[in-house]
Amino acid sequence: MEKANSTEATFSRSVVVVEDDAFMRSLLADSLDKAGFEVSTAASAADAKRLIKVVNPDAVVLDVGLGPGPDGFDLAENLRKLTPDIAIVFLTSMPDPRFAGRDDKAVYSNAAYLNKHLLSDSNTLVQALEAVLTERGVTGFRHHESAERPLINLSKTQIQVLQLVAEGKTNQQIADIRKRSLAATESAITRTLEALGIDTRAEQNVRVAAAMRYVGVVRNPIQN
Repeated sequence: MEKANSTEATFSRSVVVVEDDAFMRSLLADSLDKAGFEVSTAASAADAKRLIKVVNPDAVVLDVGLGPGPDGFDLAENLRKLTPDIAIVFLTSMPDPRFAGRDDKAVYSNAAYLNKHLLSDSNTLVQALEAVLTERGVTGFRHHESAERPLINLSKTQIQVLQLVAEGKTNQQIADIRKRSLAATESAITRTLEALGIDTRAEQNVRVAAAMRYVGVVRNPIQN
């Protein structure tokens, strides 16, 4: 756990940044510190829970992917049970919750969801924090609800199947991971490919084509 330094004497708003990447964590803390927030940071969900009990922040900025263990959605659910009024900003490279195996309801109605790829500057994060803290204008900071989000016609199950295909898993491995029969898995893969507009009857390597679609979205969701 870390505490960001500041030249300000007094703060009216405190925020905890939960980010497992040290460079990004430092960058976010510095930006928010300069914007007038009292900033504390944590690298994991476990560290964050301990820190939040001590700091009792007004808001939390959560990275969704926190490495092994609970992710940002798990932490948010836990925090809401302990502190129902805490303001939450999800800050992630995932286009939307489906890519973490979740539904959109994982992002609470008064929470912000910012895609790192869509942040033009640090002011967007500051504005999102202001929105969730005042409960005004939050809609403009819920990127996961955009009609332009990638692979919008795929369900969270199809996103999971596509991810496993992109990882090079065989049909049997995907069946084992999802705890489904091989026949059901092959059917799910076919439906996913069809939803992507990939002709399963063509001579091309359909699995490579599917993997390229997924990797393209994850690396550059703006253009997909």
